[in-house]
Amino acid sequence: MTGTTTTSSPYDGLPSAAAGLQPPRQGFATLPAAVRRELRVDQVGELVAVRLYDGALAGSRDPDVRRFAAGHRCIERAHLALFEAYLPRGARSRLGAFWRLAGWLLGWVPARLGPAALYAVVAGVERWVDGHYARQIALVRRLAPDPELIRMLEACRSDEARHAEDAEQLHPEAPRWARVLAGVAVGCSRAGVVVARWV
Repeated sequence: MTGTTTTSSPYDGLPSAAAGLQPPRQGFATLPAAVRRELRVDQVGELVAVRLYDGALAGSRDPDVRRFAAGHRCIERAHLALFEAYLPRGARSRLGAFWRLAGWLLGWVPARLGPAALYAVVAGVERWVDGHYARQIALVRRLAPDPELIRMLEACRSDEARHAEDAEQLHPEAPRWARVLAGVAVGCSRAGVVVARWV
Protein backbone atom coordinates (compact mmCIF):
# COMPACT_ATOMS: atom_id res chain seq x y z
CA MET A 1 0.00 0.00 0.00
CA THR A 2 1.10 3.54 -0.58
CA GLY A 3 0.77 6.53 1.70
CA THR A 4 -2.35 7.58 -0.19
CA THR A 5 -4.60 5.16 1.70
CA THR A 6 -6.73 7.21 4.07
CA THR A 7 -8.92 4.64 5.79
CA SER A 8 -8.13 1.66 7.95
CA SER A 9 -9.72 -1.76 7.96
CA PRO A 10 -8.93 -5.29 9.10
CA TYR A 11 -7.69 -5.90 5.53
CA ASP A 12 -5.19 -3.02 5.43
CA GLY A 13 -2.41 -5.58 5.47
CA LEU A 14 -3.49 -7.29 2.23
CA PRO A 15 -0.49 -7.69 -0.07
CA SER A 16 -0.48 -5.49 -3.15
CA ALA A 17 1.80 -5.83 -6.14
CA ALA A 18 1.52 -2.04 -6.54
CA ALA A 19 2.84 -1.30 -3.05
CA GLY A 20 5.62 1.26 -3.13
CA LEU A 21 5.30 2.04 -6.83
CA GLN A 22 5.59 5.59 -8.12
CA PRO A 23 4.09 6.94 -11.36
CA PRO A 24 6.31 6.51 -14.43
CA ARG A 25 8.84 9.26 -15.03
CA GLN A 26 8.17 9.37 -18.76
CA GLY A 27 5.87 12.31 -19.41
CA PHE A 28 2.26 11.39 -20.14
CA ALA A 29 2.09 13.86 -23.01
CA THR A 30 4.95 12.11 -24.82
CA LEU A 31 3.04 8.82 -25.08
CA PRO A 32 1.24 7.80 -28.29
CA ALA A 33 -2.41 8.85 -28.42
CA ALA A 34 -3.61 5.23 -28.29
CA VAL A 35 -1.71 4.64 -25.05
CA ARG A 36 -2.98 7.90 -23.53
CA ARG A 37 -6.54 6.79 -24.27
CA GLU A 38 -5.94 3.44 -22.58
CA LEU A 39 -4.52 5.12 -19.48
CA ARG A 40 -7.58 7.34 -19.31
CA VAL A 41 -9.64 4.13 -19.32
CA ASP A 42 -7.52 2.81 -16.47
CA GLN A 43 -8.02 5.92 -14.36
CA VAL A 44 -11.78 5.58 -14.91
CA GLY A 45 -11.64 1.86 -14.11
CA GLU A 46 -9.86 2.41 -10.82
CA LEU A 47 -12.28 5.19 -9.90
CA VAL A 48 -15.20 2.87 -10.63
CA ALA A 49 -13.54 0.12 -8.57
CA VAL A 50 -13.16 2.37 -5.52
CA ARG A 51 -16.79 3.43 -5.81
CA LEU A 52 -17.91 -0.19 -6.31
CA TYR A 53 -16.50 -1.06 -2.91
CA ASP A 54 -17.98 2.12 -1.43
CA GLY A 55 -21.36 0.97 -2.72
CA ALA A 56 -20.85 -2.53 -1.37
CA LEU A 57 -20.09 -1.11 2.08
CA ALA A 58 -23.22 1.04 1.91
CA GLY A 59 -25.37 -1.87 0.77
CA SER A 60 -24.29 -4.69 3.08
CA ARG A 61 -24.17 -5.26 6.83
CA ASP A 62 -22.61 -8.72 6.40
CA PRO A 63 -19.29 -8.60 8.31
CA ASP A 64 -17.45 -10.81 5.80
CA VAL A 65 -18.63 -8.71 2.87
CA ARG A 66 -17.63 -5.54 4.67
CA ARG A 67 -14.13 -6.86 5.46
CA PHE A 68 -13.73 -7.96 1.86
CA ALA A 69 -14.92 -4.63 0.45
CA ALA A 70 -12.94 -2.45 2.86
CA GLY A 71 -9.71 -4.33 2.28
CA HIS A 72 -9.90 -4.35 -1.49
CA ARG A 73 -11.01 -0.71 -1.55
CA CYS A 74 -7.68 0.22 0.07
CA ILE A 75 -5.80 -1.39 -2.81
CA GLU A 76 -8.04 0.20 -5.45
CA ARG A 77 -7.46 3.59 -3.84
CA ALA A 78 -3.72 3.06 -4.15
CA HIS A 79 -4.16 2.18 -7.84
CA LEU A 80 -6.31 5.25 -8.39
CA ALA A 81 -3.72 7.47 -6.72
CA LEU A 82 -1.06 6.18 -9.13
CA PHE A 83 -3.11 6.97 -12.20
CA GLU A 84 -4.27 10.33 -10.89
CA ALA A 85 -0.67 11.29 -10.12
CA TYR A 86 0.31 10.40 -13.69
CA LEU A 87 -2.61 11.70 -15.76
CA PRO A 88 -3.05 15.48 -15.90
CA ARG A 89 -6.57 16.55 -15.01
CA GLY A 90 -7.20 17.64 -18.57
CA ALA A 91 -6.37 14.16 -19.84
CA ARG A 92 -8.97 12.41 -17.68
CA SER A 93 -12.51 11.52 -18.67
CA ARG A 94 -14.97 14.41 -18.52
CA LEU A 95 -17.64 12.08 -17.08
CA GLY A 96 -16.21 11.78 -13.58
CA ALA A 97 -19.55 12.25 -11.79
CA PHE A 98 -21.17 9.61 -13.98
CA TRP A 99 -18.39 7.09 -13.33
CA ARG A 100 -18.62 7.65 -9.57
CA LEU A 101 -22.36 6.97 -9.60
CA ALA A 102 -22.05 3.99 -11.94
CA GLY A 103 -19.36 2.42 -9.78
CA TRP A 104 -21.34 2.96 -6.58
CA LEU A 105 -24.41 1.29 -8.10
CA LEU A 106 -22.25 -1.56 -9.40
CA GLY A 107 -21.40 -2.35 -5.79
CA TRP A 108 -24.56 -1.32 -3.98
CA VAL A 109 -27.08 -3.27 -6.09
CA PRO A 110 -25.43 -6.72 -5.76
CA ALA A 111 -24.57 -6.06 -2.11
CA ARG A 112 -28.26 -5.47 -1.42
CA LEU A 113 -29.02 -8.78 -3.13
CA GLY A 114 -26.61 -10.66 -0.89
CA PRO A 115 -23.04 -11.97 -0.71
CA ALA A 116 -23.49 -14.43 -3.60
CA ALA A 117 -24.39 -11.58 -5.94
CA LEU A 118 -21.59 -9.29 -4.83
CA TYR A 119 -18.89 -11.95 -5.00
CA ALA A 120 -20.12 -13.09 -8.43
CA VAL A 121 -20.06 -9.52 -9.76
CA VAL A 122 -16.60 -8.83 -8.34
CA ALA A 123 -15.23 -12.12 -9.67
CA GLY A 124 -16.72 -11.58 -13.12
CA VAL A 125 -15.67 -7.96 -13.47
CA GLU A 126 -12.18 -8.49 -12.06
CA ARG A 127 -11.56 -11.50 -14.33
CA TRP A 128 -12.52 -9.31 -17.26
CA VAL A 129 -10.30 -6.47 -15.98
CA ASP A 130 -7.38 -8.92 -15.73
CA GLY A 131 -7.74 -9.71 -19.43
CA HIS A 132 -8.23 -6.06 -20.28
CA TYR A 133 -4.99 -5.11 -18.54
CA ALA A 134 -3.21 -7.95 -20.39
CA ARG A 135 -4.32 -6.52 -23.74
CA GLN A 136 -3.24 -3.04 -22.69
CA ILE A 137 0.18 -4.26 -21.58
CA ALA A 138 0.68 -5.88 -24.98
CA LEU A 139 -0.25 -2.57 -26.64
CA VAL A 140 2.13 -0.58 -24.46
CA ARG A 141 4.97 -3.04 -25.11
CA ARG A 142 4.44 -2.47 -28.83
CA LEU A 143 3.89 1.30 -28.90
CA ALA A 144 5.57 2.78 -25.81
CA PRO A 145 7.76 0.18 -24.09
CA ASP A 146 8.53 2.19 -20.96
CA PRO A 147 9.58 -0.27 -18.21
CA GLU A 148 8.06 1.81 -15.39
CA LEU A 149 4.71 2.13 -17.13
CA ILE A 150 4.64 -1.60 -17.89
CA ARG A 151 5.56 -2.38 -14.28
CA MET A 152 2.69 -0.23 -13.01
CA LEU A 153 0.17 -1.86 -15.33
CA GLU A 154 1.41 -5.37 -14.49
CA ALA A 155 1.17 -4.64 -10.76
CA CYS A 156 -2.40 -3.40 -11.08
CA ARG A 157 -3.27 -6.42 -13.20
CA SER A 158 -1.85 -8.76 -10.58
CA ASP A 159 -3.90 -7.14 -7.83
CA GLU A 160 -7.12 -7.31 -9.86
CA ALA A 161 -6.55 -11.00 -10.59
CA ARG A 162 -6.16 -11.62 -6.86
CA HIS A 163 -9.39 -9.74 -6.15
CA ALA A 164 -11.18 -12.11 -8.53
CA GLU A 165 -9.60 -15.11 -6.80
CA ASP A 166 -10.65 -13.82 -3.39
CA ALA A 167 -14.26 -13.42 -4.52
CA GLU A 168 -14.31 -16.87 -6.14
CA GLN A 169 -12.94 -18.49 -2.99
CA LEU A 170 -15.51 -16.78 -0.78
CA HIS A 171 -18.41 -18.00 -2.92
CA PRO A 172 -17.21 -20.65 -5.40
CA GLU A 173 -20.70 -21.90 -6.33
CA ALA A 174 -22.53 -18.76 -7.46
CA PRO A 175 -26.15 -19.44 -8.43
CA ARG A 176 -27.15 -18.92 -12.04
CA TRP A 177 -28.98 -15.66 -11.38
CA ALA A 178 -25.84 -14.24 -9.76
CA ARG A 179 -23.76 -15.28 -12.76
CA VAL A 180 -26.27 -13.55 -15.04
CA LEU A 181 -25.94 -10.39 -12.95
CA ALA A 182 -22.17 -10.66 -13.22
CA GLY A 183 -22.49 -10.96 -16.99
CA VAL A 184 -24.52 -7.76 -17.08
CA ALA A 185 -21.84 -6.02 -14.99
CA VAL A 186 -19.12 -7.19 -17.38
CA GLY A 187 -21.17 -5.94 -20.33
CA CYS A 188 -21.47 -2.54 -18.68
CA SER A 189 -17.72 -2.54 -18.10
CA ARG A 190 -17.06 -3.24 -21.77
CA ALA A 191 -19.33 -0.38 -22.78
CA GLY A 192 -17.70 1.91 -20.23
CA VAL A 193 -14.28 1.28 -21.75
CA VAL A 194 -15.50 2.41 -25.16
CA VAL A 195 -16.93 5.60 -23.74
CA ALA A 196 -13.95 6.36 -21.50
CA ARG A 197 -11.51 6.14 -24.40
CA TRP A 198 -13.12 9.11 -26.09
CA VAL A 199 -14.97 11.19 -23.47
